[in-house]
Amino acid sequence: MKIKQITAANMTEALAQIKSELGDDAIIVSSSKNADGSICVSIAVDEKEEFYFDDDEKIESFSSAQIFAERHLRDCLEYHGVIDVVAEKILATARQISQELSQKDEKTVLEKTLAKLYAFSDMLDMRHPVKIFMGAPGSGKSTAIAKVATQAKLNKISSCIISTDNVRAGANKQLEAFAEILDVDFYFCKSKNELVQKVKECKNKYGLVLIDTPGINPFVEKEVKRVAEFCEAVSGEKILTMDAGRNTMEAVEIGEVFMDIGAQYLLPTRLDLTRRIGTVLSVAACCDMGYYAASVSASIANGLAQINEKSLAKLILCEE
Repeated sequence: MKIKQITAANMTEALAQIKSELGDDAIIVSSSKNADGSICVSIAVDEKEEFYFDDDEKIESFSSAQIFAERHLRDCLEYHGVIDVVAEKILATARQISQELSQKDEKTVLEKTLAKLYAFSDMLDMRHPVKIFMGAPGSGKSTAIAKVATQAKLNKISSCIISTDNVRAGANKQLEAFAEILDVDFYFCKSKNELVQKVKECKNKYGLVLIDTPGINPFVEKEVKRVAEFCEAVSGEKILTMDAGRNTMEAVEIGEVFMDIGAQYLLPTRLDLTRRIGTVLSVAACCDMGYYAASVSASIANGLAQINEKSLAKLILCEE
């Protein structure tokens, strides 16, 4: 078996090239992003080879009982619709961890695999007080912000909400209504200069500063630039909200756009209405994003849950 590397503009093109050149049986080992934004994918390719041993060489062996049975995990990843490059990366890492730790328990191996492959953030981490939310229209962004503000209030953390959406008046009214109900201060900034000044003031006054950006069509360059300007003007954790039930390949393409303007974390919404989480796993892996939290209910008070390797493994294995 030899390793072949393929470089493409994005993950969608890479997968198409792999299937065209190597077929469905190619094993994807890893993927990484190059400095110019392109994707590099490593593929294991079968190669016939004769092996010879000198008389003084010894063959080292290990017990196959030390390796967990991956068939069930592979079936679970297929059920969830995880794209091949991500599924193979998870399986390859799981095999490695299983051997290194002599661990056969599937759930334990998977938890350690997810901890190695993904980053998990604390949504109330005040070491990074500024949180900038972005997403497509209808992704649940405004509701997610209200839920974070609610969790902050329940944990006695002061917070404020800043809207930069000067396109949809309805979105501002909704957020302002949430803020009034929660007794949280609400501000509106129509330009990046106003935003910079307001954030500077709010960082000295609140534990968390939650910024809403305009919902945009990620395939319209003009709209993307509008959000990019706000993201470049202010330093803070940048969070992408996305419907967990979106088509996986389309979701990865959208994720790549937001990754290019700074998105660091993924906040899946409507997770309670989704049984297959291939989108959640694929976007985070392909777009190098960690997990911020997940929206798991329509309830504002209890609708946001922290994601970690244990809860994610539970979802993948379809455990109650």
